[in-house]
Amino acid sequence: MLLSLAACGGNTPAATTQAPAQTAAPETTKAQDNPTDAPKTDDTTTAAPGGETDGNWETKGLPAIEKGCLSGANLLITSVGQSSEADSVANLLKRAKIDNYTQNNTVTADGVTSSYTALVMVVGGSSKGLGGAGLDQEKETARVQAVIDKAKELNLTIVCMHIGGQDRRGTLSDAFINLAFPYAQYAIITSDGDTDNLMHDILAKNNVPTAYVEKQVNAREVLAYMLGK
Repeated sequence: MLLSLAACGGNTPAATTQAPAQTAAPETTKAQDNPTDAPKTDDTTTAAPGGETDGNWETKGLPAIEKGCLSGANLLITSVGQSSEADSVANLLKRAKIDNYTQNNTVTADGVTSSYTALVMVVGGSSKGLGGAGLDQEKETARVQAVIDKAKELNLTIVCMHIGGQDRRGTLSDAFINLAFPYAQYAIITSDGDTDNLMHDILAKNNVPTAYVEKQVNAREVLAYMLGK
């Protein structure tokens, strides 16, 4: 089964296999210190207003995410669009003392192996990020589609995240949303990034368990909850 953020499970993951490094964008692996240009997250905030903890996140009528649905999962985190939010997700996991993940923002299909049980796609388009990775929209689209196809072949769970808010909306980001979110089995979204319900309406077609959070940092609680922490 695939996870994009609906059932969990799978065999015990094998040892992590590093994806081939890309020429222009070096990969980040388990609990690596944040890159100097990675976005800073507000670690002083532990839960969003309104008691958004223990599964009480807004769903906009979609199914709620169940605790432990990714328990024991070995995560492969990649960017879809080369914005900085994938680095933020790795940072949030590190601060939550979760280390069963590998981050590779430019992983290719060859790097998606059965050593992983879940693919976490962090969606947000950045022209600067694409250029820095030696990619453009067309190349990134082809890379991501190949990664998704391989994840489906291996029955990985697919989790989609959009935590950049309104700053990660627009023609470029919306194209990547439309590319990735139809494959989601779980989703985590900051509320201000989906005021037009673009992502909600895509997710509703497959009744995808979803958590809407108020702040980017609150995604940490959702991920920990999904991992059974």
